[in-house]
Amino acid sequence: MKPKNQPELSLLSPLPYLLKDAENGVTFETDFGILYKISFTDDSDYLFESSFVNAVYSFSITHLAGQIQHKDPRVEQTVIKALLLTFEASPTALINYVCSLDDEQEAARNRLFHSSYLRVSKDAFVKLDHKNPDERVYSSVIFLRNHPAEKEINRMFRQVFEK
Repeated sequence: MKPKNQPELSLLSPLPYLLKDAENGVTFETDFGILYKISFTDDSDYLFESSFVNAVYSFSITHLAGQIQHKDPRVEQTVIKALLLTFEASPTALINYVCSLDDEQEAARNRLFHSSYLRVSKDAFVKLDHKNPDERVYSSVIFLRNHPAEKEINRMFRQVFEK
């Protein structure tokens, strides 16, 4: 499948795709006609006793339409842009990400998410990881470094996952 517009530019450009507002997030369409939704769901119910409860979100990216045939580097840039915009709008946000078990690619998704984190700015963000390969669980929380509740977040994360 050929991209709709300027294949040379689309495959080489690190520019993100245009984000369109949607319920609980944004959507975007690639040059290859693939439609995605990036959602930020309120997860404050899970940490109701924390000082940062009003800014806890679960992040997900969902393939809505079109056939994925090859890697598109602009998708990663678009996801990064959506996350950065979220932190810009809510600097005290805590974003939770659990790798999908679809098609048994959760470990690959975890590696991709981690490499994106390293490229963006590990100096600006904190990422706490939980891995349980036996149960196929890979999850992370990310938040801005110097978050006012950073110590509390670290403590709660350890309590939840080190049981």
